[in-house]
Order: sequence, then C-alpha cells, then structure tokens
Amino acid sequence: MNEELTRYVSELYQEHSRSLFRHMMLSGSSAAEADDLIQEAFLRLCRHLGSGQQVDNPKSWLLRVLHNFRIDQVRKYKRELTLEQPEFDFLVSQLHATGPDAEQQLIADEKLEHLQEAIAKLTPRQYQYLLLRADGLKLREIAELFRVTVQTVSESCARAMLELGRLSDET
Repeated sequence: MNEELTRYVSELYQEHSRSLFRHMMLSGSSAAEADDLIQEAFLRLCRHLGSGQQVDNPKSWLLRVLHNFRIDQVRKYKRELTLEQPEFDFLVSQLHATGPDAEQQLIADEKLEHLQEAIAKLTPRQYQYLLLRADGLKLREIAELFRVTVQTVSESCARAMLELGRLSDET
C-alpha cells in the first residue's frame, strides 16, 4: 500500500472511528466486537482503494460494510440487533464524562431512561433505520442496504419519530 493511501485512510479513521464505534455499540456490539469490526472495515477500505476502486462517500461505505458485518454476526450468533444494558450503560457513562452537577446528572439520567424505554418500543427495523439516518446515511442508501423501497424507509422513520415524540411528551 502506498504512503498516500495509508495517510488518507488514517485521516478517515481519525475522522470517523468514534462515530462508527458509537454506531456499532448502538447496534448491539460489545466494545471489543465494535473495535474488531471497525478495524476490519478499514482494512477492507484499504484493499478496496488499493485495488484502484473509488469510494465517493467513505463514511457511508464504511457504515454499509459494518452493517453487513453486523448482519453476519447476528446470523452467526443468532442474536438480535438490540441495545443491551451493558452497552447502554457504557454510552451513558460516556455522555456524563463532562461531569454535570448532581441535579443535572439526575435529570439527564431520567431523560436517558425515558429514551431507552421509548427506543425499546420501536420495531427492530425502525431502530435500525433511525440509527443509520443518525449516522448520516441517506434514505436511498438505507433502502439499498435493506433491499426495500425508499418510501418504506421514509415511512418507517417518520412513524418511529412520531412514536418517539409521543412517548417523550408523555414523560
């Protein structure tokens, strides 16, 4: 691999690894699995680019690769794509790393608890679509990933957002 390609992929890693890690954690991977899968995705990107192929949107390309890895992983271990409690606790600890005062901490914890309850009421597909949208994928890209129509993704995301809004209004 040439030096220019190595530098380019390294810059992409610096720019996107944190959000890719967050995405994998929210998709149900453990921290160790997320690290391994992200490294493998960047290796695939290196091979892909090294073979002379181009990637117009590297983050989207990496998210697709990670999504496919996660699907393979779920099939292999027959696990659902859900946010498990240890991963949720890890994300909460990361959100509180800035150290708000006790009252702010309590309010934030309550909001996160309500959010977790609301997310748990979404269908797995709605959750996956919203997660990919939050990570910057376009409706068309999500539709291609799941082999559904753009309208299906759009309607599912809209229903999920309405449901999350309704549930948050109840709290």
